[in-house]
This record gives sequence, structure tokens and C-alpha cells, in this order.
Amino acid sequence: MLNKSIVHILTKSRMQTEEFLTEIEALSDLTLKYWIKNIFFYKWDLINNLCLIKKLDKFHVVFKNYSNKSDLKNQIIELSKQLEIIYITTILELLVNTVNELKKELWHSLSDDSNIFRNKFLQRDLIQKHNKELWIKFIKWTPENLDLKLIEKKVGYPFMLKPVDWVQSSWVAKINDKEDFQKYLDEYKDFHDRLKVRWVDNKELIVEEFIDWNIYSIDYFVTNYWIAHISKPVKVRLWIDVWVNDYCNIARIITEKTEWEFKWKRLKAFVNSTVLATWIRNTFVHHEFKINSKWELKTIELNGRIWWGRLELLKRAYDFNLYELLIWPVSKPFKLKESNIAVNIYATKRWILKSFNAEVFNEIKSRDSVFDIKYDLSVIWKEVWLTKDWFIKIWVIKLKNINYSVLREDFNYIKSIYKDLLDIDVFKK
Repeated sequence: MLNKSIVHILTKSRMQTEEFLTEIEALSDLTLKYWIKNIFFYKWDLINNLCLIKKLDKFHVVFKNYSNKSDLKNQIIELSKQLEIIYITTILELLVNTVNELKKELWHSLSDDSNIFRNKFLQRDLIQKHNKELWIKFIKWTPENLDLKLIEKKVGYPFMLKPVDWVQSSWVAKINDKEDFQKYLDEYKDFHDRLKVRWVDNKELIVEEFIDWNIYSIDYFVTNYWIAHISKPVKVRLWIDVWVNDYCNIARIITEKTEWEFKWKRLKAFVNSTVLATWIRNTFVHHEFKINSKWELKTIELNGRIWWGRLELLKRAYDFNLYELLIWPVSKPFKLKESNIAVNIYATKRWILKSFNAEVFNEIKSRDSVFDIKYDLSVIWKEVWLTKDWFIKIWVIKLKNINYSVLREDFNYIKSIYKDLLDIDVFKK
């Protein structure tokens, strides 16, 4: 009989995505290995997909609905009387604070500051005070009081400008000159007005130096005693289509070349220093960081949750289930099985995409490394610096190959041809 469980807080809309199947697969493996029950709580009406529920029942995956936060809290307290709830989690940033409240009800360990994953200024301030080597130049100000001359003196061009809290990755911009700065402030007023309609009133911005080199992410679980069990890093490549700026690419990469760029002990020391600086514990962390041209590691952002995209990438590349970091008493080494790249294409406006070029699609599909192409018109309800409005993921092209040279050649080919894949109705302004 299963007497241990992990509780997951989700929404019905996210449970209907393809990524949710990756989550289920990872948790099914966890059940088979460690005999742990997984319970998903979601809001409002019951799921009516009886076939799915029956299929997942054999993997001890249970679905429960709730009406409001109070109901959710009461149900979990009752559940804790029957099962040992070893962890409460969510993959949604907007539910991280709810998860922390539930952990508190069950007397689970918590990070010293519950806002650490929401407040960008707090993260930077704590890290800077703890370890000057991790420090980047930054200033916090209200939009009305931003002093460009002081920014130019203390930070210099280019610099990043972003809201401090409550808007996730929204409205993050790279500022190259005075014109960019003024344009950002002019447009931020409209953005702020839209936020206020949704009862969000972010009044502060962060100005920080632009780190000039490569961006990466790493995922880890921090125990109750501030020990980090870490995965391997993932490289992130981003390029924007200058032909029509409503489309962009983000590539997430695991290759032997990515591994060569790190000394494992140095990366582990970087993570441990971050954990001690922020006093985070009993949480999964998705840690985005950069290496600058001096080979210094600099934190960009910490997110207190597991990241779905990494579940799949790490499983394919290393045959490793990210959830196992929660169970393992110590971190274990992983051996790369094959290199993997996921190319995501995003659009800002659904209606300017008319169709896809079938000939180009078949050319991409025929490449040796391309093993999966998914078409997706799901809306991600937030505004980000890559776009002007809400953005939509329209395509993901997945590549894998044991031969790194072949993989790199196929990846470069997709970069060179992808814009011809999209039949776009370009608006004249």
C-alpha cells in the first residue's frame, strides 16, 4: 500500500496541454521506482475524461477538484491524515505563493522569505550582499523617477529594464540607447494601465547591466537543510527574426559542447553560494544564469518550481527524471546519452499567421536529427519582452542525435530556413 504522496496544484487548462503528458510520464516512473502516490488538485469542475482517469489510476495518479483556496486547504489537511505528503508542488509561477501557504499549513520547511521567487529586487539584493563575485550592477526605481544620467553613469549601455514583481517575465527589455529608454517608458504606461485593470499595480522597475555572453539554466532541488541536488545545465539560444518582429525563436540545448563549457565543481559551488545567499529550502529551483566574457557566472533569475520543458529534455538526453532530485539523498552524476535541442517558435498575434509552407516543412522534417514537430496554438497569458502583446507558441521542432556534428548542421539549417516556413500577413504601419 502506498503511504507517501506528492501533491500537485494545477489548472485544467495546463492539464490539457501536451506537456502535461510529460509530467504524467515522469511521475509514473517515480511511482514505479519509489512507490509514491501523485495527487493533482485543480479548480472548479470535475474532469470528465474518464478514459484518462482510469488509465492513470494504475500509476496511482489521482485527480481532485476544489472550489476555492479554503476548500483546497481543508482537503489537503484531511489528506495528510491518511497519507504522508512529502512535497507540495506546482509548475505554474502564479501558484507558487499558494503552494507555500499549503506547506505552511502542513508544517513543511519554507524558504526564509516567501517572496524570494516573485521579487526580482530581493533576489539580486540578497545575492549581492552574500557574494560579490555573483554581483551585477542594478538600481531599483519607480518609472516616474528614473534618472537616465545616473543610469548611464552607474550601469551604462546596454542595460536591461524590467518590473520588480507580480508580472513574471513580462515587459523585460534591452535598452541600447536614449531612444530605446524613452520608448520603453512611453509604452510602459499603457502596459501598467492594463495591469491595473487586472488588479496588479507594479510600481517599481529594476535597471541592471546587460551580461554580454551566453545564457543557461540549471534545475535543482534544495533540501530542508539547504543542500542542493542539481541537474546538468541547459544552454539557451535566442534569436529574433528581423524580417517580421512579431515572431521569435528560443532554442534549448543539451549537447556535449554544453558540458565542456563547465567545470562541475565550479557550477556546484555557484549553486551552493546562491542557496546560502537566498536561504531557499524545500523547493525545486529553475535557475537562469549567464556566463560573461570573463567566464564569470551571474544569476539572472530564480524560479521556485519545476520546469516542464526541462523534464523532457533531461529525460531524453540523460535518461534522468528531474523529480528524482526530490528523492535522492545525494546528487548523482549523469552520462549524456545523446544531444538534444528543442526549437520553439513564438508569435505575438494569432491572426497574422496565415499558413505554413508545406515544402519547407517537409525539408525540415526530412533532416536526420528532427524526430518530432508539434504544432500548437495555445495562448500563454502574459506579455513578455519578446512580443508586444500576449504571445502564442505555434511550433516546436525537436532534434536529437548521438553525432553532435550532424545535430549542429541540422540546427543551423533550421535557423537559416525557419522564417520561410511561416506564411505571414505583414501589416503596414
